Amino acid sequence: MCRVNTLALVLVGVGLLAALLGVMVAATSRTARGDSHPVDRSDWAAYDQPQSPVAGHRGGTGARRGGATTAGLAILAVGAVVALAGGIVLALPGTRDSADRPAGESETSSAAEWTETSAPATSEQNEPGGGEELSGPGTECGLVEPTFGEPAPVRIERGSIGCVEATRVVQRYYDLPVDPNGGNTAPKEFDGWRCATATAGAAAERGYGTSCLKGDVQLVLPIGQEARAPQNDSARAGSDSRPYGDLGLATPMTRPSCDGRGIVVLYSAVTPGAYESEVRSALASNPGARYLRTDQACPSLRQRDENGNVIYAVYRESGYSRAELCADVAAAPAGAYGRWLDTTSDPTVLVSC
Repeated sequence: MCRVNTLALVLVGVGLLAALLGVMVAATSRTARGDSHPVDRSDWAAYDQPQSPVAGHRGGTGARRGGATTAGLAILAVGAVVALAGGIVLALPGTRDSADRPAGESETSSAAEWTETSAPATSEQNEPGGGEELSGPGTECGLVEPTFGEPAPVRIERGSIGCVEATRVVQRYYDLPVDPNGGNTAPKEFDGWRCATATAGAAAERGYGTSCLKGDVQLVLPIGQEARAPQNDSARAGSDSRPYGDLGLATPMTRPSCDGRGIVVLYSAVTPGAYESEVRSALASNPGARYLRTDQACPSLRQRDENGNVIYAVYRESGYSRAELCADVAAAPAGAYGRWLDTTSDPTVLVSC
């Protein structure tokens, strides 16, 4: 824009100068032409006499002076056209604004200003929550399945983030493998998040156990919403005879040995909040059956479903051979299938019968 404005000013200036020059040339020429006529027009005899060489010379001079007048008028016309063109360019939209802009400011900065003020705002991909509606401190979001404990809601302690994203982050933390050196309290980092679970003493002081931090956003599982990490067998035996994850039903949860025995799975409960009622109903429909929580049993069982929920399986024990297992599957209600309790079988593959 600055270049266009400068060009317009130059055109106007050159045009005005050319027009002024044309006026001066035309005026000078016309004054000179007035001197070539006889002073005394009453002397008619002077016009009847043949022209002398001097008179002929004067006639040629008059012609040249007439040409100068024409040239002056032409220069005037050209100057006027140039000045008019400069005025038109100067009047174009945007040139007036550019004239007011400081000389050191470039068109690049002007374009940048347009981009900042006119371009539609877009959410940053790296911002917590992505494109979903953000929630603030104190908001309790969806349920997650802690490594140890019942489903619990994630709470936004600081900052703003979408609830779906908050739940995903904390659940991913729980799904990561346990650090063999640091145990359950070792910090874990992923996607810019740093998550850790405090010891019981620290959790009691601050009011939450698990915490995930990223920038100014903090997500927590309030104490009381998540269970403590399981104690060793001797401590648990002295305080609670039921295994961790037990639903408190009349039939206690089992933790069978991973010795290669087969089981017939009769029902699988995968809905958080409905585990107790579903397992109770399945046990009532299958007298003599027992139940387990797959992530507290053997690695040959699928640890979680496709939505990341833990799995409670109602089952009956079978034998150690495929023939025995397949016979028990055939005798079970429709939908039952076989599994091995060991440390080598693929958890994604059912026993084929």
